[in-house]
Amino acid sequence: MSNTKRGYMIILLVIVLGAFQSSPLAAQNIRKLSYAGSALWTKAQDIEIDGDVVYCAFQNGRAIYNIADKKNPVRLSQIYLGGGFALEVKDRLVYLAAGDKGLAIIDVSDPNAPALKGMLDTEGEAREVALSGTYAFVADGPAGLVVADFRDPSAPKIIATWDSPGETFGLALRGDLLYLADGSAGLQILNVKNPAKPAPVGALDTDGTAESIALAGNHAYIADGASGIKIVDIGNPSGPRLTATMTASGYARSVSAEGKVLCAGNLYDGGFQVIDISNPAAPAVVSTNKYTMYNEGWRVVLKGNIVHVVDYFSGIFFMDITNPQQPLTAGSIFTPSSIVAAAAQDHYAFAVGELSGLQVLDIADPSRPRSLGSTPIFRGVQGLTVSGNQAYVTDRWSVRIFDITTPAKPRQVRALNPPAGVPRTIVVKGDRAYLTADLAGLHVIDLSNPLAPKAVGAYKLPGFTYGLAVDGDFVFLAHSDTGLHILNVRDPASPALVGTLKLAGEPYGVAVRGKYAYVASGPAGLLVVDISRREAPRLVASLAAGDFANAVALAGDFAYVSDGNEGVKKINISNPLAPKLEALYDTPGESQGVVLNGPWILVPDSNSLIILK
Repeated sequence: MSNTKRGYMIILLVIVLGAFQSSPLAAQNIRKLSYAGSALWTKAQDIEIDGDVVYCAFQNGRAIYNIADKKNPVRLSQIYLGGGFALEVKDRLVYLAAGDKGLAIIDVSDPNAPALKGMLDTEGEAREVALSGTYAFVADGPAGLVVADFRDPSAPKIIATWDSPGETFGLALRGDLLYLADGSAGLQILNVKNPAKPAPVGALDTDGTAESIALAGNHAYIADGASGIKIVDIGNPSGPRLTATMTASGYARSVSAEGKVLCAGNLYDGGFQVIDISNPAAPAVVSTNKYTMYNEGWRVVLKGNIVHVVDYFSGIFFMDITNPQQPLTAGSIFTPSSIVAAAAQDHYAFAVGELSGLQVLDIADPSRPRSLGSTPIFRGVQGLTVSGNQAYVTDRWSVRIFDITTPAKPRQVRALNPPAGVPRTIVVKGDRAYLTADLAGLHVIDLSNPLAPKAVGAYKLPGFTYGLAVDGDFVFLAHSDTGLHILNVRDPASPALVGTLKLAGEPYGVAVRGKYAYVASGPAGLLVVDISRREAPRLVASLAAGDFANAVALAGDFAYVSDGNEGVKKINISNPLAPKLEALYDTPGESQGVVLNGPWILVPDSNSLIILK
C-alpha cells in the first residue's frame, strides 16, 4: 500500500472513530436482533468439487450439494455466515474467504451437519484463499495479502501481511511462489517459502483490473476485466513478460486452466469461453457460450470435461465440454436472481424477486426453512401480498394473481392490467384491493369475483407513489415527492383527498395505527405523523436512517424499519413522540422490506430471505 493511500486511510479512520464516539448509537448499547434462519440464497460466488460433493460459496455463507445426479442436485446443508466469496477444502475442513467477515473455517466431516470451527477477522475484504501446509494465504482486497497459521483451526492467527500496490482479488500458489491478481496493479509475484515473511519477486502492471489468475505450464492467465485476458510468461518469476492479449466476450472476471484448455467467465452477458492454449503465444477461442438469460460468468472452475460455471444471477451450471465447440448443459443448481419482496401467512413464507418466480416456504421451523414449491420465473417484480388463497405479485406491467390453495403448487390464475401506470404496491382488504402505480397514483380494484377482478376507482398522482396503508375508510399513500396523502375511499369509485403533508427525505413505506402514521422516508429515516385530524396531519417525531428507510411494520410497542444497506431496525414507539432505536441486524445484502409473522421478522434482503427474531 502506498504512503498516500495509508495516510488517507489513517485520516479516514480517525474521522470515522470520532464520528462513532460522538454518535448517539455509541452510547446506547444497542442490542442485535437474533438470526433465526435464511433461505433462497442468491449470488453464488465459487465452487469446489470433491467427487459427487460440491462446496459452494454464497454471499450468505457456504452450502453443500450432492451432484451424483447433476440434473437433480440435492442440497445437503448450508451454514450462514453473512459473507462468502471463495473457498478451499482440506482434510474435511472448508476455508471460506468470507468478505468483510474475514476467514471462516468450517468442519464438514458430516456434510449434513457442518459446524463453524474458527473465524479470523481480517482488515480488508477476504476474496480468495489458497492453502499450503498449515498456512492460508488470503486475498484481502484493498488490504492486500494476509497469511494465517491454522495449526489450531479453532484459533487461526495472522502471522504476516503484505500491503500490495493494488487490491488483491485473486491468487494462485505453486511451490514457494504466490501469484496475485492485484486489481489495478496487475500481477504481483511473491516468495512465500517463509510464510511469515512474504518477499516480492516480480510484477507486471496490466492495463486492466486483474480479477483472477490461473497457472498452466510456464504461463499465468489473468482475467483482466475490461481489458480481456492477459497471458504472461512466468518462466523467470523476477521478470514476467506479457505473451499475448485476448479480447473476452465480456468483462473478464474468472479463469481456470487444465492442460491445454483455458476457460474464462465473463460478465455483462459474456457467458463463458473455451480457449485452446496449446500455444500460449497464439491462444484460440474454441467457443463462446450462452447458457441462460443473463450469462454472467462470475466464476468458472474446469475439472475434466466439466466446466462449472457460477453465474451471478442464475445459479451454477455444469457444462460438458467433451465437444468444446458445442458444450452441453449436464445439469444445474437454480438460485434466485434476487429476493425483493416477501409475505407470510400461518407457517408459510412467500417471496419473489427478479427472474425468481413466486417461491413458497414452510417456516414452521425457521432455522430450517423448507422450499415447498415455486412458479416459473418472470421479470419486472415490484411487490407481493397474500390474502386467503391468493398471492398477488406486481410487476412492471400487471398484477399476477396466484392460487395458493395448495402452497406446494402455486399457479397463476389471472393477470390484471391496471388502467394506467406501472403497478407497485398492493394491499388487499376483504373484497377490495388497493394498488399504487407509478405515474398514476392509486387504483381501487373489486375482487368480489377473484377470477374477474376489475378496477372501479382511481385517484391520480404524478410521479412515484411507493407506500400504501389502509385503515378503515382511509388510504394512506407515501409519495416520493409530495409526502403523505390521506384519501377517503368509503366510495371506492371516487377516492377523495382529505389531507396531505410534505415530508423530508423520500417517503417510501407507511404503516398506520391509532392516531399515528409511521413513514419510512428514505434518507430521512422514520417519520411519525399525527393523523388524529385527517385533514391536518402534522409531523411530531423522527429517527434518522443509517442508509435508506424503505418499509415499516408495526407490532406491539415497536416499529420495524427496513433500512437498505443498514439492515433492519427495531424501534421502540411506546412513546410515539420519542421513538428510540432498541435493536438492529445488518443483513448481508440490501434490506428491501420487512414482514412480521408472530415472533419472526422476515426480511427480503436482495441476497436471500432472512428470518430474525
